[in-house]
Amino acid sequence: MTTQSQKNSQDIIKLQGETKLIHQKIDTIKDNHLAHLEKKVDNVYKLLWVLVTISLSSLLNFLSNILS
Repeated sequence: MTTQSQKNSQDIIKLQGETKLIHQKIDTIKDNHLAHLEKKVDNVYKLLWVLVTISLSSLLNFLSNILS
């Protein structure tokens, strides 16, 4: 028969293992997945700037043609 103290010790060991696993998963998300997401967001911002630049140049060209 296991005593309550032994059960508690086993539960503590189990919780420590689960905590280590959670920390490992958080590190993986932080180091790997967030870096990939940051690259994708940067690409979206670059595309947005290109579209804004093209739109503004087209608008300026249109206004120039109307005024002349």
